[in-house]
Amino acid sequence: MKLREIFETASVEHEKQIPGTDRIADVVATFTAELFPFGKGLIVEIQHKHDDKEIGPISWEYLNAGYSVFWAYQSDFEGHDMTFAEHRVKRPWPHAVPLVEGVEGYPASVQRLLEPDPIEEVRMEVSFPAEYLRAHALEVIPPLRGYYDEGQSPAGWERIDTVSLHGKGRERAWVNVLRSPSNHIFLEFWKRDAKRGNSEYLITHIGSEFPERFEAFMEDARMWFKSEDIDQQVAHWVGGASVSFRGTTLCESWLSLVMVPFGPVKFVVARRDTKGNTRTWAVNYRRGDLGRLAALRHPIRRLFGEELTDTGTKMETGKPTTDRTRTASNPQ
Repeated sequence: MKLREIFETASVEHEKQIPGTDRIADVVATFTAELFPFGKGLIVEIQHKHDDKEIGPISWEYLNAGYSVFWAYQSDFEGHDMTFAEHRVKRPWPHAVPLVEGVEGYPASVQRLLEPDPIEEVRMEVSFPAEYLRAHALEVIPPLRGYYDEGQSPAGWERIDTVSLHGKGRERAWVNVLRSPSNHIFLEFWKRDAKRGNSEYLITHIGSEFPERFEAFMEDARMWFKSEDIDQQVAHWVGGASVSFRGTTLCESWLSLVMVPFGPVKFVVARRDTKGNTRTWAVNYRRGDLGRLAALRHPIRRLFGEELTDTGTKMETGKPTTDRTRTASNPQ
């Protein structure tokens, strides 16, 4: 009745399918000729009991078909009368302008200027400096990747022993003792997020002085855990026991126990090259990790030609498996 009152010559129908769409409008006034600014007709959608109507997509379809749209709400009705607020009518222009991206809609010649054909890709091989490779090659590809189950890679890398720091829970961590084809010894620190699957590792070179330093580190660590400092929450980093590896002429490494601000104790392993670039690997300390780490003492001492007795003293077992007088290097 309201539409017939406003548009006297229009044909007013309800539950009518709108041409060019799959939509059935609640009420539509269709004009004999397009009427500015309402287009081919005016559609009224009643938003009363069907609060789940998708107003945006439905309106766009009607506007794209050339019809204007008025959404009527319960507050627009009083008795048998409906308030028609013309300022709330969505009109076909400019709302029905198609949505485009980039250069869509431009002539082909303009599109070619705005988006020229991609330039042919040019590739060339550039060799890394030898100094970089000697210092960082192990950080790019682990020497035993894909061959951990066999314990030895085709290139001659060998896993001597391994200890698991975190065997349960979301965060897994372990340490591998590796021997290179040239008889150099490395520690490989791994951790993996069991939920996300991402891994992080760091490889460090150790020399013949490492067994003695490792013994001192274990003793310092035990004393630190017995001290009162371990039970205090701190607002800054506090270092506990630490052991420095000889490393190479290009980098140095160390392992430390640290207490982080208002957080847990962590194992932190770090490498630093001669230019000051540092890489770190860290994992939360869990009860018993120190004892598990101590299990590496025996295989490492055997590699350097020493063995521990039951009393904790060392004894020589023959010629060392690595030359104590060799120069520090990181074989590639």
